[in-house]
Amino acid sequence: MAIYLYNLLFSLTGTDYTLGRFTQYNTTIANPTISNQSCAWFSYKTATPPPGFGDWFSQINTALTPSDWINLQPDTNSLELNPGDYVLMRVASLDSNAGSYQVRVTGVFGRGTSIVETGGADLQSPLQMSTSATPNPNPRAVIDVDGSSGSNWPPPIAADNSWVNWLGAAHTPSSKAANDYTLNVGISVYAGNATYTFGRDPRLHVGPGMVRRKRDDCDAA
Repeated sequence: MAIYLYNLLFSLTGTDYTLGRFTQYNTTIANPTISNQSCAWFSYKTATPPPGFGDWFSQINTALTPSDWINLQPDTNSLELNPGDYVLMRVASLDSNAGSYQVRVTGVFGRGTSIVETGGADLQSPLQMSTSATPNPNPRAVIDVDGSSGSNWPPPIAADNSWVNWLGAAHTPSSKAANDYTLNVGISVYAGNATYTFGRDPRLHVGPGMVRRKRDDCDAA
């Protein structure tokens, strides 16, 4: 079992926000951490799981410790996940007034890079709809944190102006077939009575390798 963090930074200064994009991955950062590197995956190195650990979606209200996250990789390549690996997502801003920002987070799983399967292998998302109180094996194809109007969207974690969400564990369909996914991440930022949006679409591969169906499976579909 491994725990991975998808880290995204944004700013309402500069030019990235005019393009609707998060701060880009920066290869010149000498000591990259979750505090300064965007569009990157990190893995968790500590034996004790982070707060809120579990196979469910939940918002976290405690800042993550940067030194707990290592082995970064840019999101330009697909993240390789084994069934049972866990995923978090962290969005943060380094703007001096980011403490006043309010953010709505949305995610939709897509299968644009998969060999399209049918029947039991056609799983739209590797995550499940479980809560900390109630298991639910139905796939979580949409991730949505919405407090209605912008003035009601969640404020950041005060310690580091971040918004952190557990996404859950990776699952395969009952056939154990591997699948490739895109996670279309979007955030809406409410600041100064204006709304700004950002998007990114990292790729994930769940399973040891694509399981190709036999010809008679295709004929039966």
